[in-house]
Amino acid sequence: MKKHVLVGAGAGLALLLVYLGIIALAQGIEHALEQTATIWYWVAALVAGFGTQAGLFSFIRQGLRERQAAATASMATSGGVSAGSMAACCAHHLADALPFFGLSGLAAFLSSYQTLFILAGVLSNIIGITIMLESIQRHGLSRKLAGWQWNMSWIKRGAMVSAVLVIAVAVLALL
Repeated sequence: MKKHVLVGAGAGLALLLVYLGIIALAQGIEHALEQTATIWYWVAALVAGFGTQAGLFSFIRQGLRERQAAATASMATSGGVSAGSMAACCAHHLADALPFFGLSGLAAFLSSYQTLFILAGVLSNIIGITIMLESIQRHGLSRKLAGWQWNMSWIKRGAMVSAVLVIAVAVLALL
């Protein structure tokens, strides 16, 4: 199995364990499993997206090392999007612990907008993946991707605009 697939699977598993760990620490392992079963499709999308980004990141790093090229800006952006996905994934579970710190108002806010945070995480995963695919295509790191008829730069822009629109509609629907 290729190293990049293992990196992606490991990152996805790590995110899942962090997710379960946060909930388990706040409310117990039974609640963590119950919560995960309830929103399994969101959790699966976040884990798969984050794992895909990690695998692509590993692929890009190796490819750039081999060609001695630099794409620091693309890598930093992709890493930031990945971190944002992880934060959005788990942010609503901070609501479980915040009342202990006297921040019950913030806890209520995070609980009320749990789905919005998860949606933002999934959308940021999609954007991160398109950023990485654009970087792979631009630097010619994959013959298959370089030969695609699709311009990943335009797809990335479309994903970003679509994500903003989806988040705007979701926020308006919650108001």
